[in-house]
Amino acid sequence: MRGHGRIAPALGPQSQDNNLCVSLLVLLLVCTCVSRTEGVSCSQTSCCNSLQKTLQLTRLLHRESTALLKTYKANQGEGVELICQAQSEGVPEATVSGQDWAERLMGIHVRLQEFVPHLRHVAEQQADLQPVGSPLLNTLAQVQLRCPHLSGRMHCLLQLLLPNSVLEPPGPTGQPPLPPLNSFQQKAYGCNVLTRFRAFLFNSQRELKALRGVACKRRTEPPSYTIGFHRH
Repeated sequence: MRGHGRIAPALGPQSQDNNLCVSLLVLLLVCTCVSRTEGVSCSQTSCCNSLQKTLQLTRLLHRESTALLKTYKANQGEGVELICQAQSEGVPEATVSGQDWAERLMGIHVRLQEFVPHLRHVAEQQADLQPVGSPLLNTLAQVQLRCPHLSGRMHCLLQLLLPNSVLEPPGPTGQPPLPPLNSFQQKAYGCNVLTRFRAFLFNSQRELKALRGVACKRRTEPPSYTIGFHRH
């Protein structure tokens, strides 16, 4: 993915990379986060508790994105399903990729940043078409407000996973929203953005749920690090 955020590696030989995932998951059981980011306090928060709250927020945002897409389609007039089949350029993908948990969590964090300007662009387009206070505009605003909170929780998780490393903030990623479009292109673009955003949140919560299942087992149960990973 172009412009992907990078994690500065901790000290250690390259040959130990294969053990990184195991080390990170062990850290989840014992470490605490010591910073504050985007309004989310991470200090004195256990890793599993932080992971659980991140998963809960992701699930909530996924439910809201599902309702948002339904409301959006209901406000686009006839033929909306056919319109939504048209593909728009520059819309972020819904996939989550990475060789280990740290890379996939960073991928979620960076991909979320890619969606933010596109969600804002859809909201600006609809503000010209919908009356003030309409359900569509209200739901778009609510979803946009939750994105920084989810981003903050993802950043906290990354600090928990790599307490001795420097997290480099992601630079410009993806493609910026397209210039003004005609009516058909606007409808297709908005539908593409909201459809992929919902799919991205579904993939993200699946990754977080799998990580929770591995890292937050009872201490009396020996954790297994050999579960199958979903590659999107």
